Amino acid sequence: MNTVGIFLPPPSNAVEMFEKAKEAEGFKEEISILISRSEKERKEILKESIAIIASSISSEDLELAKNLKLIQVPFVGVDTFDVKELTRKGVALANVHSNAVTVAEYAFGLLLSLAKDFVRSDRDLRKGYWHGWMGKEFNIEVQGKTVCIIGLGSIGKKIAEFAKAFGMHVIGVKRNPQSYPNVDEVYGTEDLLKAVEKSHFIISVLPLTDETKGLIDKNVFNAMKDKYFINVGRGAVVNEEDLFVALKTHILRGAAIDTWWNYPEKPMQFAYPSKYPFFAIDNIVMTAHAGGFSAESVKRSWEDSARNIVRLLMGKPLENIIKEAGY
Repeated sequence: MNTVGIFLPPPSNAVEMFEKAKEAEGFKEEISILISRSEKERKEILKESIAIIASSISSEDLELAKNLKLIQVPFVGVDTFDVKELTRKGVALANVHSNAVTVAEYAFGLLLSLAKDFVRSDRDLRKGYWHGWMGKEFNIEVQGKTVCIIGLGSIGKKIAEFAKAFGMHVIGVKRNPQSYPNVDEVYGTEDLLKAVEKSHFIISVLPLTDETKGLIDKNVFNAMKDKYFINVGRGAVVNEEDLFVALKTHILRGAAIDTWWNYPEKPMQFAYPSKYPFFAIDNIVMTAHAGGFSAESVKRSWEDSARNIVRLLMGKPLENIIKEAGY
């Protein structure tokens, strides 16, 4: 039986998405889609499923899933999974890159919010304080400025495209540097400090792996003196304390952070995003890991997830398989 388990809140038209994926790929067999709504259901569905859509899986759950061949993640981040364990069990892990445009737009929006000081201007004008033409603090232009993009995957390359449209000089940082469209210079990660020092804006789009955890630390922030830092990659790529100190002591001119170290366990539950009081400093724009979630990207992500599962059932090559390196 072609059973697919869904362990995340699905869109209302999830079944229709699978039907469209079947039609697009030419798959004629029936697919049984089971949505988990309780712990008991979860265990039973795991036992039956050949593929699941999920954001994590425990070792205990993996033991139950004897028929499992694919875990499909309907977004980019996969750092909650033990890829080596999945590989030993013969289970493939795949994600989607359907939100590249959404995240890139968000990242560039954060860049503009820093350059134009939108957030502080809005906050202060609500109190009657004026910036700009009546004050001495002016915003800055981005045309002619240099942006450093750390991570040149699908999102990083799209950010580069937007930056060039604004007339910016684009530097990229990549583990294995090569030439890319819309990127003027590419450095290896060993030359990260050099790339940062040459830039006005630095954007991290890095996934969380053993190599990237804590990569952006006080040494990197010291190289960002009077610059702007933006993070739409994983939060733990950045050293939490070092970022707080760099902002509080004004080593950084400003930062815009969308991804964090602490998250609520349930939707809408109260939780600060860090053990440090970032909310108390005024040179940071804080957003709640919203960069990847537009109406369009969520729709594409589930459509692409359904299509990849249909490809599994047909014995076709899977897309966006995660390797042991974590991406």
